Amino acid sequence: MPLLQTRELDSYTLLGVWLLDEAPDALRLLLPAHLIPDESLQLAHPRRQREWLASRALTYQLLQHFTSEPLPLLRDATGKPVFAGTEFQLSITHSSRMAAVILSEKYDVGIDIELVSAKALRVADKFLTDQEKVYTADDEQQTCLYWSAKETLYKMYSQKRLIFKENLLVEPSHSPENNLLQGHVITDNFSKLYQIHHEVLHNHVLTYSVDR
Repeated sequence: MPLLQTRELDSYTLLGVWLLDEAPDALRLLLPAHLIPDESLQLAHPRRQREWLASRALTYQLLQHFTSEPLPLLRDATGKPVFAGTEFQLSITHSSRMAAVILSEKYDVGIDIELVSAKALRVADKFLTDQEKVYTADDEQQTCLYWSAKETLYKMYSQKRLIFKENLLVEPSHSPENNLLQGHVITDNFSKLYQIHHEVLHNHVLTYSVDR
């Protein structure tokens, strides 16, 4: 099982990262018995099947640290994954090569993972402000980092209808820790700062936030 890591971020919050190596049939065997994938998944590309199956298998593996109840994993009106009727908060992300999940029984959470590639540079004008371009300095990895950080902010707010370049702002943190960014979600009736943790794993940028 290519589970790269499971990490306790605090007493209430776990993070897990999975390398996508198995075939879909092998991943299906790792799902809890009560979770039956929609038939439409069979029609999806094998890569998409792996992403979906691995992220769900990882989600339930993390959940076992808190409860053995067969909780159904659903989506709310905004598309956010939820264990309906519980206090659990979770966020799921995946690329073609990795999946990551953050799960908390107390705090709002968000997570994103992005393969470091030149794609972020090509579309940087769509999601970076002029000041953020100064921070990223046309560097491929830094640009991917800020893209990922904004994806994490988007999930933290969870109300959708945000413009990355206007409503989601990212800047270096003044914390002595070198793996932190500061994120700001700003709308007409909402303004909040978040700490965004980041690291590089297998040529991917991983970002996550825990709203303590």
